[in-house]
Amino acid sequence: MISAVVINWNGKHYLEDCLESVLGQSPSPDEVLLVDNHSDDGSREFAADRFPQVRVVDVGYNAGPAYARNFGVEAAKYGRVLLLDNDVTMQPGALSSMVATLEANPEVAVVQPRSVCADRPDTVHYDGTDIHYLGLLVLHNWFAPLVDAQEPDSQNGGLVALCFVTEREKFLSVGGFNPDLFILFEDTDFAWRLRMTGVQIRLDTSAIVHHGGGTKNLSLRGAQSTYPAQRVYLHSRNRWVVLLTCLHWRSLLFLMPAELAFEAVQFLFACGKGRPLAWVRGKLALARLLPRVWKFRRGTQRRRQVPDRELLVADPLVLNPGLAERGLTRVARSCMDFGFATWWKIVRRLCG
Repeated sequence: MISAVVINWNGKHYLEDCLESVLGQSPSPDEVLLVDNHSDDGSREFAADRFPQVRVVDVGYNAGPAYARNFGVEAAKYGRVLLLDNDVTMQPGALSSMVATLEANPEVAVVQPRSVCADRPDTVHYDGTDIHYLGLLVLHNWFAPLVDAQEPDSQNGGLVALCFVTEREKFLSVGGFNPDLFILFEDTDFAWRLRMTGVQIRLDTSAIVHHGGGTKNLSLRGAQSTYPAQRVYLHSRNRWVVLLTCLHWRSLLFLMPAELAFEAVQFLFACGKGRPLAWVRGKLALARLLPRVWKFRRGTQRRRQVPDRELLVADPLVLNPGLAERGLTRVARSCMDFGFATWWKIVRRLCG
């Protein structure tokens, strides 16, 4: 038996397609919850009226998707849980395929689907992911035409949390998502903490979902002249929360030169987008969070069974389409990828 948990904040315009796609799975979930971060666009009222079979839960305030996912898993009745964001539409057979993959592989804690762009179903959004030692996700087949997509490895190092199936017990065993991250990097952190305990994350390309526009004023779907200040702020804060939580102390020591070099690149990027103050605010917020980070880190590292050198990669960084693809910026990007990969080769065996 399986519970489905849909995460929502001011996504009324997404909900009909999303919930219909979940309820239309065969077999359908045994219960469906809409966990709402206290939307003010009529989402809860719409869902309750249009889908009376869906249990609507109001978190009470906008706590972010990280907290809402934890809330939903704890409220779920059944031991197997489907979690998905409100802008995701599941294609027929997606749920049964992911559940079958989970059942066939007891060492697997999470199964994620192939994501394609809702407005361009012939284009892959991503096919699973790995975790770069910089704390970033390396997305496979990123915006590749579906016909040209390379066959990805079914065993993944990371997770994009827009849709996945998990075992409730394994989810809760690592504390779920870190609610301090709110949004951005929360899935990187969760996947890293999960995998360091020795369990696996799988990709099921037979399960297809369509991914919509994401969160207003935060998500990106191409090169934009205006880069969201909130995204710069969260990137500045959350990447370091993840690194300080998940990296073994030896990894932190030997990777610090590369981490600081990338931070310098991020600061220059923020300045170029007119967002230096957002970057600074992120660092100030990080300083305030440090006591909580260290406490969370202790529990995380006690559960470690797999070293960072076996969990992380140094593949070329995945950037949003339109960024650093021409001229000097492309050259700088290639040099940066080469430098970070070279450093990883030098220090990898020293990492814990």
